[in-house]
Amino acid sequence: MTPQTFSSALSAIRHAGSVYGLILTRGHDLIFQDTPFPVERVAELAATLDDIVYYFEQEKRCPDQLVFGYDGGHLLILLLGEFRMVVFHHRADEVDFVARASRAFLKDHAMDLLAHEWTAGQAPAAVL
Repeated sequence: MTPQTFSSALSAIRHAGSVYGLILTRGHDLIFQDTPFPVERVAELAATLDDIVYYFEQEKRCPDQLVFGYDGGHLLILLLGEFRMVVFHHRADEVDFVARASRAFLKDHAMDLLAHEWTAGQAPAAVL
């Protein structure tokens, strides 16, 4: 996936429906951030995601999607291996649409990285 394709795909998600923010992390690394929040708040959210994932791992549970509602919007969290995507959106009725588009991007991105690692002769990272 070229940087242009990567940016275009995330931009399409960012502008779908009532989406008003998007964060993509891989482990502790922030890969992409387009939110109306300061960098410190985004870093705090990324750390909280680590805590959430750790909690579920300790409980021997492996969710792939979490949705939270709050005053003023909704938070969709998608988990795929070490990737975490957070999508902020306003309308509750569009969560399935936003989740499908976001999950398709995550799977494409993870498979692209796996293919690049394989062709480069590296041991594949645990992406899926």
